Amino acid sequence: MHKVKYGIIGTGMIAGIHAEAIRQLENAELYMVYDKDPSRARAFAQKYHCQFSPDFETFLKSDIEAVTIATPSGFHAEAAIPAACAGKHILCEKPIETTVEKAEALINRCAENNVLLSTVFQSRFAKNVTLIKKAIDDGRFGKPVLASASIRWFRTPEYYTNAGWRGTWLLDGGGALMNQGIHTADLLLYFNGDVESVHAYANRALHQSIEVEDTIVASIKFKNDSLGVLEASTACAPGFPRRVELSGTQGSVVLEGDRIVRWQFTDENPKDEEIRRICGQGEGLQGGFASPDGISCEGHRRQLQELTDAILRGQALSVPGTEGKRVIELICAIYESAEAGYPVKISTGIAPCGN
Repeated sequence: MHKVKYGIIGTGMIAGIHAEAIRQLENAELYMVYDKDPSRARAFAQKYHCQFSPDFETFLKSDIEAVTIATPSGFHAEAAIPAACAGKHILCEKPIETTVEKAEALINRCAENNVLLSTVFQSRFAKNVTLIKKAIDDGRFGKPVLASASIRWFRTPEYYTNAGWRGTWLLDGGGALMNQGIHTADLLLYFNGDVESVHAYANRALHQSIEVEDTIVASIKFKNDSLGVLEASTACAPGFPRRVELSGTQGSVVLEGDRIVRWQFTDENPKDEEIRRICGQGEGLQGGFASPDGISCEGHRRQLQELTDAILRGQALSVPGTEGKRVIELICAIYESAEAGYPVKISTGIAPCGN
């Protein structure tokens, strides 16, 4: 069996999740790691039993076939574009980049070099998320009415101070919404389609030393005429699992973490009771609401399996780079509205995130 050789760029906390996920794949192996700090790369390589490269050029000239991007958010394109030009397929951590313009540049360069680009939205690979999406596609909810999502998470002040890039416009691209809430924002788009306009408010409820928001709320008008609310915070102690609620004229569902806690339809079928019994258990995939240490690698493993199969067999990606850009457009519109104090239509063009 041919194993796809992976390289990891960056050795921060999320890189360990990538390494463990790759280790669990039968048709992939972690071949090499690179970090701007060679000592960090060496230590990471020793821990995960792979090679390390002392410089980026050597890394890109090696036998790696695909890379995962685990650098701070504002460096994603800086790392990924040279990798694409070197012919490496790419799994890029969220956000794909911190502005729409930088995301577009990365997507275009990958297309020019005929390499695959997948954005890390591992929540889409949860079985209960797949179940909800099928019910939506089957029309079981009827006409969409409300689609809302919330992450009321908690991060200590040290979370920001211990990594100087967090909480900055330049390298984090935003705060609670861009960093933590982006997965939940992606699920709203995945479930309910594109957004027409947003009206948002943001503040710093706890973390006064950061540049960006630690709390934000946006009212949303979707293109399918349904309405919703998206809220994100890292100031809500002690932190609770994310919550996504979808309601239509014929049914409603509530996803809490990766568990379905409500599943009701006006026209029930024999499988609904079984779904309510089994899906309330969840898979333990969605964590991190009280601490970033609680993140499982299983979602990453499933997404990396998809990318690996796409490389080996030409299968399509369910989360290509364009999906990463799509959610950045929404988040940047929300930031623009919060700063300006008025609604923003996404179709009119998005201002770059930040000041």
